[in-house]
Amino acid sequence: MKYRIVMLFFAICSIGLTAQTNQISQNENGKQKKERLDFAKNYFELGGSFLPSFEGKVLIDDELSSFENSAAAIQYLNWGGFHFWGHGEFYVTIPLSYNPFQKNEEMGSKILHSVVTGARFYPWTYREKRITPYVGMNWSALDFKQEIKDEQPFLSKDFILAFDAGILYGYKSFSLRLGVNYLPNTKWDYPVSKTQKAEIKTPNFGIQLGLIYAMDLSKKTAPENIDAWNSFPTVSKQSLGAKTFGDFYVAIGPSLSFSLNKSEFNQSKFPYLDDQLTSSNFFEIAAGYNFNKAGLFTVFAFRNPKFETEGFGTNQSIKKTSVLFEINKFLIDYSGFTPFIGAGLSYDKIKYVESIDGISTEISMDGKVEPGFTFGWDIQPGKNQEALILRTNLRWYPFASFQVEGKKFNFNQLEYNLIQVIFYPDRLKKRKK
Repeated sequence: MKYRIVMLFFAICSIGLTAQTNQISQNENGKQKKERLDFAKNYFELGGSFLPSFEGKVLIDDELSSFENSAAAIQYLNWGGFHFWGHGEFYVTIPLSYNPFQKNEEMGSKILHSVVTGARFYPWTYREKRITPYVGMNWSALDFKQEIKDEQPFLSKDFILAFDAGILYGYKSFSLRLGVNYLPNTKWDYPVSKTQKAEIKTPNFGIQLGLIYAMDLSKKTAPENIDAWNSFPTVSKQSLGAKTFGDFYVAIGPSLSFSLNKSEFNQSKFPYLDDQLTSSNFFEIAAGYNFNKAGLFTVFAFRNPKFETEGFGTNQSIKKTSVLFEINKFLIDYSGFTPFIGAGLSYDKIKYVESIDGISTEISMDGKVEPGFTFGWDIQPGKNQEALILRTNLRWYPFASFQVEGKKFNFNQLEYNLIQVIFYPDRLKKRKK
């Protein structure tokens, strides 16, 4: 819970950095014109997803029996924005809690999404006092656990692709959302003991109800900035208008790391544990240099993700300590949305710990250099003039692995740095002058 609170703090801070109005301006002839600062508007959303009941499986006296799990609500917090002048929506969902409507002290289950990332399309521009339909898709890691007297394992499905549709109705700064979310892949081959598994099907749809509060702080910037930033072309180079060679920056933001391949080691030694791990939330601390006129930037970053799985008296922990250097190039600037690609090298040290019925084994691996690839985007309404911006990173390490007891532990990972705050101290000094 403490990680979710800190992530909420970062989301609150980010509202003040990127909020823009999505109200379309009008020119002298009364026609709509799409200005740069009309491109996006950020919001918070608090709501719940309601899941129907489903059947669980339990082993009693070596016989497989069924029991009913209660319908439940998953509370969530969304941070997102309406983009492309009201036709698109990008968002991140942070799950807060899982609440069954009827509690069973002996048997139950828990379903949790890791942080969800998604996009929605609005055929008609979102505006207040009007019902606006949307369709969308999202991806996340889905975690499932049965809660019975013995210690049951959490299993994960990484990169669950889901679809949703719904409507919004807005009034002033508030909007009400009613939607349906559909998950096509919800079957689990779940271990009911160390040696036996049973198929369990969790709900593949949920009803979503949320209250949105949108904020617009960009107009508080100096009038000359509004005019100058709106004068940039809709599509341009990120380096357009750069007056200085470059600027130093520091950054911090919460992250997650997903293993993209199944662990051969777990499949052979611990078939009752999760064989495709997702890390707990961790922070990336970074520094670098932005080459303003060249449209590229370097990154030095520190990360320490931890991966854990447990069940039936066995606990497994993998801690990675990593230092990264990479170079990224901006591809284009589309009204402040600036995607980039890059490559880098990560120096990783792995500490592996397993505990079986209280007996622990610890293995520390020698440091290893892993190549990786990066895709991401910045939100930069003011191009190279802003002291504070937001960044999102997706990093892929296709060759990462290590050995435990002669067996390969494939650690092919995707790191998702979802809300990173970038601060340029020199730009702030220039603005004060």
